[in-house]
Amino acid sequence: MAAADDQDIARRLRQRDANAMAELYDKYGGLLYSVILRAVSNPATAEDLVQETFLRIWNRIHTFDIERGRLEGWIVTIARNRAIDFLRSLRSQPGESVTTLEDLEHSGLFVTRETEADRLTRRKAVGAALDKLNEEQREVLELTHFQGLTQTEIAEKMHKPLGTVKSLVRSALKVLRTSAVEAGGTAR
Repeated sequence: MAAADDQDIARRLRQRDANAMAELYDKYGGLLYSVILRAVSNPATAEDLVQETFLRIWNRIHTFDIERGRLEGWIVTIARNRAIDFLRSLRSQPGESVTTLEDLEHSGLFVTRETEADRLTRRKAVGAALDKLNEEQREVLELTHFQGLTQTEIAEKMHKPLGTVKSLVRSALKVLRTSAVEAGGTAR
């Protein structure tokens, strides 16, 4: 029933219904705050970035494909990207001590802090897994996970049928999952 509720909220957002935005905030505000707070480690900054995330959702709801994607996943991706953009902007400011861009690529930043040895091991494993992907698989993963595009948007950008994009995403994730298992990790 939650997916149906999300679809209703998304439709109402497209109609510029402010009450739908309030419902979305009540439903997912806490989740987005926790995702962003884990990344930026500052409650005030996290609150600001949550507000920016909801503004971005309001302005970009027309890019969300109600029939093909889950609203929750789409908005979490937007929140994660907002946090990464913020951390990148801090990196360019003199005198700021922040996480490196390489650290941003580790999903562990959004879960727990890793030791340097863990980080190096994971970086090698991720690099080896990414090396197994072909160019198109890498591109769809970058567009999906780092740019936050939907599969429909990716199909348009790459000038490929939607089914081809879906197959590329599935095959890329399968390669990464297999590599994770081979490296001794667990596939989710």
